[in-house]
Amino acid sequence: MMHVLAFAAYLALPLIGIGVWRLDAVRRLDLPARIAVALAAGMLITGVVMTLISIAHVPWSRTTLVIVLGLIAALSWPRGYGLRVARGATRNAQLATVVFLILTLYGLLDARESCGDLHFFWGPKAIHFYRYGGIDLQWLADPNTVGNPGYPPLLPLLYAWSQTLAQQFSWWAAILATALFLFGAVAIVRGASGDDRGALLMAATLSYCLAVADAAGAGEAPLILFETLAIVAVTFIDSPILAAIALAGAAVVKIEGATFVIAVVIVDLLLRRNWKRTIAIAAPAAILLGAWLGVVRAYGILEYYRGAAMPIYFSTLPKTLLLLAKTGRYELWWLPWLIPAALVAMGNIRRAAAPLLIALLTFGAAVFFYIHLPDPTWWILSSAPRVLLTPLTALLIAAVSAWYSRPAHGVVPQGEKAEGSS
Repeated sequence: MMHVLAFAAYLALPLIGIGVWRLDAVRRLDLPARIAVALAAGMLITGVVMTLISIAHVPWSRTTLVIVLGLIAALSWPRGYGLRVARGATRNAQLATVVFLILTLYGLLDARESCGDLHFFWGPKAIHFYRYGGIDLQWLADPNTVGNPGYPPLLPLLYAWSQTLAQQFSWWAAILATALFLFGAVAIVRGASGDDRGALLMAATLSYCLAVADAAGAGEAPLILFETLAIVAVTFIDSPILAAIALAGAAVVKIEGATFVIAVVIVDLLLRRNWKRTIAIAAPAAILLGAWLGVVRAYGILEYYRGAAMPIYFSTLPKTLLLLAKTGRYELWWLPWLIPAALVAMGNIRRAAAPLLIALLTFGAAVFFYIHLPDPTWWILSSAPRVLLTPLTALLIAAVSAWYSRPAHGVVPQGEKAEGSS
């Protein structure tokens, strides 16, 4: 029963974020995509609320969190919304996507895909926060504390939310949440583009690469969800509000999320040339990350953010690129990269410009950080399979974008015909 309650906490996150259903951009999506967008919003809202409660020195409890988050859900509940049905559904592609979901669940439940970071960092940190009743900054600042103390806090906060509801930490629920986040990203792409085959490609590629990277329970799956929502928001549905939510979530779930935010800002400025819009999109992420950086600086746990100031060893660049090529094979001859790259080349590259540039920039950022060590071999071999999931996700969305020719939002009201249909 404990494991059920713990996983139910993650299933409740879309209810907490359901206020985004009020947005026109979300109303035009199909139901799975709406739920996935609300999931991302609910994750961010839950993390912010738990942080504010901790700042107020109110101990976390099941009653407190359920009341506060329940009120947020009730007050933001959308009114007068209608369901949408996906246009152009391809049954075989959808069934194949479900097959990959089942395979992913199998891989998660037999613990083959578990990430060591969950067991040594994020899980123990969440357990300590739960027992303390809030974010324990003194414990994070203790030199004897291990587990990336200065890392952004959203993932352990979500795990602590699950533990607060279940009263115990469920490792199984944390691992299963990976599927929720990953296929939430797939649902967003499917709902925005209406492309079942593109969604299938994304599901097959990311579920496979996540398994090879042993990333279950780590920050990659929630990061992919936020990154997907951000790219879709600036590519398919043109929603600055959703982009702002997604970038804020990415910035506080992993350090790599900050580089992703910078990449999106650069691309949006280059392609949109509207600095006011770009500032509005990036502002929430900058505020949340800036506040967290202020805290870790005050408590002397800023070491993970000093990498960019370290010396650059250009002599390691060839070795770094070779090692990235080795890990980027994903034990499948680089097919996870080659297939979407070929689709982009055969499609409309101009339509794919935004996600393609984001993929290039985030890959470049990975190279930039890796060459800050005189010998990055161990670092690359241990982390690159997970770090490269960000540019890979952007490339997959670029492949969908290159073949996207329908009007934005990709769905029509039930009983109505899609534009261009007879």
